[in-house]
Amino acid sequence: MSMDRERLESKVAAVGAVCEGKLMCDCLLERLNRLSLTRSFTPELDVDWSAETTDEEYAALYDAWSLLVGTGYDQDLGPAAKVAFAKYQQMNLMAFTGLLERHAIGTLAGLYDLDDAQPFTEYIAHFIKEEIYHVTLFNRAVAAIQGSLPGRPPLPVRSVDRVLRWVFRLAGTLPGRKLRVSVTFTLLRFAELISIYAHQMAHERIARRESLVCQIWAFHALDEARHLAFDAMILEQNRLPRAVEWLPRVLATPCCVLLSLLLNANEIWIARQLGAKVSLRHLPSLMRRTQAPFKRRVFSLLSEILKGSPHA
Repeated sequence: MSMDRERLESKVAAVGAVCEGKLMCDCLLERLNRLSLTRSFTPELDVDWSAETTDEEYAALYDAWSLLVGTGYDQDLGPAAKVAFAKYQQMNLMAFTGLLERHAIGTLAGLYDLDDAQPFTEYIAHFIKEEIYHVTLFNRAVAAIQGSLPGRPPLPVRSVDRVLRWVFRLAGTLPGRKLRVSVTFTLLRFAELISIYAHQMAHERIARRESLVCQIWAFHALDEARHLAFDAMILEQNRLPRAVEWLPRVLATPCCVLLSLLLNANEIWIARQLGAKVSLRHLPSLMRRTQAPFKRRVFSLLSEILKGSPHA
């Protein structure tokens, strides 16, 4: 009799926990849906595309952002070259983020199969709409910054585009819905956290909020803060059994590392275009030695993801 009672109490507690979890998720989704209506933006209308970022502001970003800072490999770069480097660097991360979100849209559409409850499907629609807007935001921003580099070649993004396409395709072929969802949202969370760091760094180094670079990252962060909250909910709902809960992180981390290597390889290309004596063989050393606070934070994020504890 005592054992039957304990089992009943255990079942009641489990049902109560499920109900409580569902109530919390519904409250979160209602809040996210409301904020998507009241705290979002339309890139064509809300961004001041006539605004500029000054050379002094780009120089401040170089010191905080560049892979070469503190390594000695930028000794041949004068002030004008460092400004150009910072412009290319902003385009590099903006193009990467826009491409990742473009390739993620198809995956997000598949989330409709997870839950047909109205708050959930409504937020998926907001999420997809916001990702589409972000693609426009970053495409326009890259074009605007490229326009301030007359005579300079466009940033190469084909390899990043190709790798992102295959990363999302491969994630979609993994066995088991929970594993597919967990790997995909670990990748999304990695990119979203980097974007939040970019906003924080731009906000810290550029006092003028009207600066175009500040506007781009600030508007993007409005939506990304909500996306991170949704990611956490999805990852919790799709958590694998304890014995294999490490598997999504182990699968996602090499993809994050590969994407980071591609982004930083582009910085080698940028540096060579501007006269720095550096090559791809220096990349591992540069990633270890750089003193740029933005780079150090991003590289530490990779180890945090592997441990399962990334935070904004």
